[in-house]
Amino acid sequence: MHSRSYLFLTLVSLFFGSASSAEPPEKILFIGNSYTGGIREMVTELIKQSPHSQTQTSFINPGGKTLEFHLKNKGTVDKIKNGNFDYIVLQDQSQFPALFPERFQKTAVAFDKIIDQSGSKIVFYETWGRRDGDSKNKKLFPTYDSMQKALSKSYRSTAKQCAADIAPVGSTWKIVREKNPKLGKELYRSDGSHPSPKGAYLAACVFYTTLFDEDPRKLEFNGNLIAAEAELIKEAAYSTRKN
Repeated sequence: MHSRSYLFLTLVSLFFGSASSAEPPEKILFIGNSYTGGIREMVTELIKQSPHSQTQTSFINPGGKTLEFHLKNKGTVDKIKNGNFDYIVLQDQSQFPALFPERFQKTAVAFDKIIDQSGSKIVFYETWGRRDGDSKNKKLFPTYDSMQKALSKSYRSTAKQCAADIAPVGSTWKIVREKNPKLGKELYRSDGSHPSPKGAYLAACVFYTTLFDEDPRKLEFNGNLIAAEAELIKEAAYSTRKN
């Protein structure tokens, strides 16, 4: 019995070891809007300065658009079908998954079929709540916490429905706000919605650990943040992803 148990554990260890040593992605496509455009430069630079500098990234990010818009766009769908991407990152309009979770999930499932047929894999880009809540939907989301809770729930349930991965940017954002409120406020631009360079750096770290399954704490690239802020963000990105 002892030898059989040992053999079983060895096989399990080998299985998970091979999974963690999978080949890193060579081509990644990001589809979204200004929340994707706002992190584009930082994500590109972080990957460039990482051990995976040869990875190609492409972006489709017209401002204010929803995933419903992208699903109806022939150019976007054709790029998915013909691009030979390893991962396709999907980001919906910043309020939409919280306000219309069923429509968000329906669109995501439709995308999932197209992306699955293309041989690519989906990664959902979980976004963050507005700094002071959603001013256009005050009754539903009067605070940051209420909006973040709804967004996270919607993205997680949709990722589960599609058997897809998720880049927990919004959840990491929440941790940083809790650990360092001053830095948490500085993740936003002055509009209290879009990512500042610090917010973009946070998102880049989350995508690095999600897409490459590697520890962002080992990166030297700090995105021009002071060391203490960069380390806090890297630690939050790593812990949120692993937990």
